[in-house]
Amino acid sequence: MSKLADEIKIIKWIVLLPIIGVILTSFILTNIFISSRYEVHDHEINKLKQTHTLELKNSIKEKIDNLTLLLNENYENEIIRSKHSIKDIVNLGYQHLNLMYKNHSHLPKEELYSFINKRMGKLRFFDNNDGYFFIYDRKSARVVSNAGTPSHVGTSFFKNIKAGNGLSLFDNFEKVFENGKTEGFTSWHWTRPNSKIKEEKIGFLKLFEPLDIVIGSALYTKDIKRDISKNSIEFLKKLKYPDDSYIFIMDSKGTSILHKNKEIIGVPLSKLDEKIQKNVSSIVKKTLENKFAFIEYQQSEKLFKGHLPSKKISYVKHVPILDWIIGTGLYNDNLNKEIKRKQELLNKNLQDDISTIVFASLLVTILIIAIILILSRRLKNIFQYYSKSLEDSNNKLHKLNEELEQKVKQQVNTLRQKDSLLNQQSKLAAMGEMLGNIAHQWRQPLSAISTLASGIRVKKEMGEVSNEELDNDLQAIVSSTKLLSNTIDDFRNYYSKDKFIKEFKIENTLNNVLSLISANLSNKEIELVFDIDDISISSYENELIQVLLNILNNAKDALLERETPRYIFITIKKQKEQVLIEIYDNAGGIKKDIISRVFEPYFTTKFKSQGTGIGLYMTKNIIDSNLKGKIEVENKSFTYDNQKFKGALFRIKLPFKL
Repeated sequence: MSKLADEIKIIKWIVLLPIIGVILTSFILTNIFISSRYEVHDHEINKLKQTHTLELKNSIKEKIDNLTLLLNENYENEIIRSKHSIKDIVNLGYQHLNLMYKNHSHLPKEELYSFINKRMGKLRFFDNNDGYFFIYDRKSARVVSNAGTPSHVGTSFFKNIKAGNGLSLFDNFEKVFENGKTEGFTSWHWTRPNSKIKEEKIGFLKLFEPLDIVIGSALYTKDIKRDISKNSIEFLKKLKYPDDSYIFIMDSKGTSILHKNKEIIGVPLSKLDEKIQKNVSSIVKKTLENKFAFIEYQQSEKLFKGHLPSKKISYVKHVPILDWIIGTGLYNDNLNKEIKRKQELLNKNLQDDISTIVFASLLVTILIIAIILILSRRLKNIFQYYSKSLEDSNNKLHKLNEELEQKVKQQVNTLRQKDSLLNQQSKLAAMGEMLGNIAHQWRQPLSAISTLASGIRVKKEMGEVSNEELDNDLQAIVSSTKLLSNTIDDFRNYYSKDKFIKEFKIENTLNNVLSLISANLSNKEIELVFDIDDISISSYENELIQVLLNILNNAKDALLERETPRYIFITIKKQKEQVLIEIYDNAGGIKKDIISRVFEPYFTTKFKSQGTGIGLYMTKNIIDSNLKGKIEVENKSFTYDNQKFKGALFRIKLPFKL
């Protein structure tokens, strides 16, 4: 009954979860759509602001660029007109000078120059009558006539005054007549009458060849610019724009030259309202730094009485020839109105879109829920069918698992028995090696005991035995028997079944191993070379003894196949968090095609009658499983005692503590 109730609950959840999922999905998608519509709405508003602002900026920039171009053209035209005017006047003066020369050429030069000065010095022209002729002698640089400064007449003043370009005024004038020219324009700096400030002048010079004298006249550039400024301002005052915008002009100090509010024209910047000062200073600074600039600022309410302050966008540009900053601007009221209208339209479209998607979402959700409810009835039958099939399958699977578990246990036991057998075979193989080693170890003490006993007997028969000699010989026999006993103890310790972790010095363990095999090694003329640090570890000592015995016996067997010298090198070092033990010989190494198989069970490089092939396999098994270390093998080439050798290197890495 409980199982049936669980199945009913599962069926209900199978039906409810898709319905909940559909509702959640519909809700999420609706929100995503609404959010995207809001993003589009905000994007369109921002785009509208950018587009309208860009159009506004382009409009006012085009106005100022056109006016600047017009001012530059007017300036160039006025300069050309002024030059023509100066040239025409000099030509008239030249004709007058020529007439005087024809009528008075009979006069001595000094009298003629005096006459010319008297007649030409009276002539004045231009609007303010500050125009005059000057005449000088090219050969002597003598001033013949100069109505502006009569005191210079008769002197070489033109040679003593600088023109402003590093040359004297005379040399500057003479450059006009290079390459055979007889007339031309030039410029220089000259002190204006009743002033100490030098200003630039544009002049025209013409050579009067009969007397080799030069006649000329000039205008101050500042006067030309003043006329241009005056005419330009009058022109700009007459400009009217349909958008109620206006042109404003100020100099580089911020003083207004032209403005819709006439009360601030000509008023120094320091005397204006603080907010106006701030706006004007910003305009001047940015324009002079960048030559032109768009500037947004809040217009001061004190600039135009009766007008509410509004944000304004202005475009300003520097006109270097007049040292003007000219600009115009428009208020953002139109932009705000357009944005508001567009925003209302977008909001209405947004609400319509939201209503549509909500209705569509509800409709789709209801339709999907209806389909799910219809399918749930069929799903219930299918579920019950598969539930019964699954139960049958589970019963079969449970039975198979039990059978498999039993087989696994049997196989594990078999493998354990094989490992135990391999271990025992390894022990038996090592025991055979050990018995040979013990025989070598016992040979010397047994021989010594036999010799001493025979000696005592002979001396006794001859009656030559003293108590002291008897005690010494008996002590030697006792020492030899102790050596035999120690060898048995070492052998028994090696084959002890006790297995426990203890702390021991590896050097001592190695000495225990060598006590079992050193006589055999020495008998085979095998020399041991040590490089050992004093290192202690906490591990299974007997397991390590078996490992060292197996490797050393392998090295010994390999060395027996070569002539002397025969070496076994043993190195024990600390390497980071491990102990590194390296044992290698000079037996020539292991063949490349079999070196990767030396740790396989029953694989041996010896004759079948000489090896079992399980020594190195058990060595690797002990290191990997019991000592939690790692063993590697490779061939090593090295030099010892000025001779080159090659042999197999076994590298063992062990942790300091298990």
